[in-house]
Amino acid sequence: MFQRKYYRFHLLTPVLTTLLLLMFPLLGSTEPYFRDVTDAMRLDFKHINGFSPERRLVETMGSGGALFDFDNDEDLDLYLVQGNSLSASAEVSHNRLYRNDGGVFVDITVSANVGDTSYGLGAVAADYNADGYRDLYVTNLGKNVLYRNNGDATFTDVTEQAGVGCPLLSASAAFADIDKDGDLDLYVCNYVEYALETDIPCYYKNTLRIYCGPNEYQGIADVLYRNNGDGTFTDITESAGVYEPTTRGLGVVFTDVNGDGWVDIYVANDMSPNTLFMNQGNGIFQEEGVLRGVAYNGDGLANGSMGIDAGDYDNDGDIDLWVSNFSLEANCLMQNDGEGYFEDVTFEANLADPSFYSLGFGTRFIDFDNDGWLDILVGNGHIWDNVKQIDAKMRYAQPVQLFQNRGGSSENGVTFTEITDEAGLNETHYVVRGMLFGDIDIDGDVDVVLCQSNRRTVILSNEVGNAKAWLTVKLVGTDGNTDAIGAQVQLEAGGTTLLREVICGASYLSGNELCLFFGLGDSERVDDIQIRWHDGDVQQLGEVPLRQVITFSQD
Repeated sequence: MFQRKYYRFHLLTPVLTTLLLLMFPLLGSTEPYFRDVTDAMRLDFKHINGFSPERRLVETMGSGGALFDFDNDEDLDLYLVQGNSLSASAEVSHNRLYRNDGGVFVDITVSANVGDTSYGLGAVAADYNADGYRDLYVTNLGKNVLYRNNGDATFTDVTEQAGVGCPLLSASAAFADIDKDGDLDLYVCNYVEYALETDIPCYYKNTLRIYCGPNEYQGIADVLYRNNGDGTFTDITESAGVYEPTTRGLGVVFTDVNGDGWVDIYVANDMSPNTLFMNQGNGIFQEEGVLRGVAYNGDGLANGSMGIDAGDYDNDGDIDLWVSNFSLEANCLMQNDGEGYFEDVTFEANLADPSFYSLGFGTRFIDFDNDGWLDILVGNGHIWDNVKQIDAKMRYAQPVQLFQNRGGSSENGVTFTEITDEAGLNETHYVVRGMLFGDIDIDGDVDVVLCQSNRRTVILSNEVGNAKAWLTVKLVGTDGNTDAIGAQVQLEAGGTTLLREVICGASYLSGNELCLFFGLGDSERVDDIQIRWHDGDVQQLGEVPLRQVITFSQD
């Protein structure tokens, strides 16, 4: 029975549906699963990393961006972060905002006033001031930038008055309501103590200049900002218990790992133990990475971790964790035991060997084929452009890897199979850093934006997902957390229960669409939906039709 006070429908108009089918035709099983539509969508962004013979550390780190609906017109716009030349005499480049205009991207950077010219790294979007419009936070080498969305297709730089400049070398960032006071707080990953003037020269065998590893630099603490509710933030890093002075933070995700209704913080650190800050529910966090089994890999080693995500890959009703790592290290899949304690199951899940020679950055759980099981997509690319001179087995540009979830068919639990070749993803190699996820063409499956280092940004349209049943859920909070970040939705269909969580951040240097995507396979209907809102309230809903974007508003 439909309860209209909880949701409204966003069905595609016949005209829009026809347009999308013309632009993004479904391909047969022999065609690539993802199609490059960069030119079709008129995206013309090329990243500049300031590459120099000195191979400065920061050159190889970025960059990323954010997929978000900045103008509330129900489609995804795209913000891309630019690096820059590191020469004082070179022409200055800027970040760019593209408005989605009927299936093509139009550059509106100048009129929108978001063309930061710093050496940029990442971005994340969320409505920090609860006015119904998503704002932008940009991380840089040097002062970060907070752009307030004015609701009229323009933004205002409010960094100084908000107090979130953080003038260090920042990487990923994420928003969530850590204290359930109805507004969004901000976590910023900081990498190492770094300045161009003190860049350290590194060599392979004393002759070949290479980019330095993280151990050459002193790690620095990340920063947690509490939203004061008046447009300003307060640095509560130490008082909140998340101060770790020597970590090298690169990726972060807010997620409730133990199901207590409070968002925790998991951070991917580079050659430092990954940190898991458990929310105590009183404004304080406790670092329990080692205790809960997620600080090190299964061999007890700290990895060079970059990308990060959280999701219920085994459909057992709790949140698991995933981290992408450096080459000659396997990526890590950590299975939740239901109480918030984890086991590294990377080898058992068949994910170790395929990732050993790759260097993973942006990544997420993604049900690319909408069969109801979360698969994994990893964007790869080495940091050393001359890596073949070091190891002939390695490549600078690498394929995006797709690992298909085989569900519960194995006696040993859920396993994955690499299907990069079958998906057609091995035909083109990339140097991926940020990786953005969202349904750009509004057809019920997740598309991907690849942000490359010193190369053009690429849009890959998912060509196979909407052959299966699907439901996209958009949540609207009625307090200050308008996108209900931190809320969880359980959906029952065809005898299977799926869990999804609204996450702002994840991947690497990236902001992703905040809708929840449910692949429903051959199901004919959704039997039940339960929403656990970010403030702890629970709503139970009944049957809903499939193949639509549906919005639930908090009661």
